Amino acid sequence: FHIGKEAHKCASIRIAAGLSPTALMATAAPRLSGVGDGPQPFVVVLTGGPSSGKSSALALLRDRLSARGFQVLTVPENATHFLTNSDGFQPEWAGQAAQAAMQRIFLNFQISQEEAFKSFAALHPSKPAVLLLDCCTLNSKVYVSDEQWVQVLRPPGQVTITEDELLARYDLVIHMVTSAFSGHYEWGPGSNNPGRYHTPEQAKEQDGRCLRVFQAHPQLRVVPHFPHFDEKIGKVVEFVNDALHVEGLAGKRSRRPCRVISLESLELVVSRASTSASQVMTSFLDIALQHSVRRDAKLPSQTWLAQFRQHHLGNGLPGTSAKADSESLAAESARGSFAGEMSSSTINYERRSEVRPAGGMADSYLTRKVISQEEYYAALGRGCSQVVGSTAKWVLRFVDGASYYELFFFSRQRELLLDFPSDVSKHADWIVFTEECLAAVSSTASAARTMDSGTPAKKRRVLRPHSTQEAAVMDC
Repeated sequence: FHIGKEAHKCASIRIAAGLSPTALMATAAPRLSGVGDGPQPFVVVLTGGPSSGKSSALALLRDRLSARGFQVLTVPENATHFLTNSDGFQPEWAGQAAQAAMQRIFLNFQISQEEAFKSFAALHPSKPAVLLLDCCTLNSKVYVSDEQWVQVLRPPGQVTITEDELLARYDLVIHMVTSAFSGHYEWGPGSNNPGRYHTPEQAKEQDGRCLRVFQAHPQLRVVPHFPHFDEKIGKVVEFVNDALHVEGLAGKRSRRPCRVISLESLELVVSRASTSASQVMTSFLDIALQHSVRRDAKLPSQTWLAQFRQHHLGNGLPGTSAKADSESLAAESARGSFAGEMSSSTINYERRSEVRPAGGMADSYLTRKVISQEEYYAALGRGCSQVVGSTAKWVLRFVDGASYYELFFFSRQRELLLDFPSDVSKHADWIVFTEECLAAVSSTASAARTMDSGTPAKKRRVLRPHSTQEAAVMDC
């Protein structure tokens, strides 16, 4: 892997801007002598108004880039750190010097965070790094007047910072246009995001201000609202793909049941340094399987192979002979016996919500937001009293040729599944596709009818084959 030409362009921009890390970052983390002399991380900023899809795009990019061998670091948003650990913003500060001083504190803290993450990334001996931000040093400009922004950049007794210096910190800026312009915007109580308080007009205004803040950046990309949310996210991934020159990062994907016919070939793939694995625990929080939380714990590829052997004993795989105890494995997965032994730095948590517009299920899309461990367990209700269905998925991620694959299975199901690029017709010769399991389809349909038995037939939900939702229903 290598960082694309955009990184070299922006390195020149930094030099042209006369960027002085010493002057700019009095609070930044220092680098150790002899450490981090290699390539700098590629820094991507996602910006846009409310309901633009930034959180979902960030979560997807993190997964895709990690699977392709990048070290991905997501820098936390800065204002929340202060506002939730203090008395918060005081009304009398509005429009006053105190508001500008607060934004300068946020800016200094953001610079310190970004530099600390860059230093941390430099400790990795081999992986190229990508920093993903949905909040950066220029976000402060969105929330103050132009006169206050001058005060933020030039506060008495502190180092003066220029806007060009701040813009030069970032290699790629992707502006995602708010859905408020399309009429698909939801906010307030009773919506799919009751915590969103901006009205549609306020969302449009903030979106326009965000765009104006970054309009001078030489690598600004604007992603408009699409009729289908997946297309919008796909365009974001495409822009990052172009910048990093990573083949197979974007594009539509398919899933099919399959069978491994050569254990030796699988073992060779597992042994590659570029191959990775994880155990993904998904817990659904509502009967319609619309809202869920996810715990994605990285694990050694050899651990995945051991679970694969146990799960697929007796399925005709050469070198195996006995029958797997799926109930025992399910209990083991539920306890998180492998993932639980690892440090929290190897575990990612997400909240996911399937948004179902009035147009019907065909127009539904998935939103994703990275959450903390505390938020994850709070959503589970401290004892899973709120969980209506859950499932464990064991995933092996690998690259074959120029294509990225995921080979996975659910703990309480016998099927092995392959996720692959839809435009690829020829796959590894050690994998063969199998027929769809009619019994499983029938079982899923029956479960779906039971789940929706209280609704009119025309509104009954058909679950996507081989999806996590389908697995959760079948596990109930």
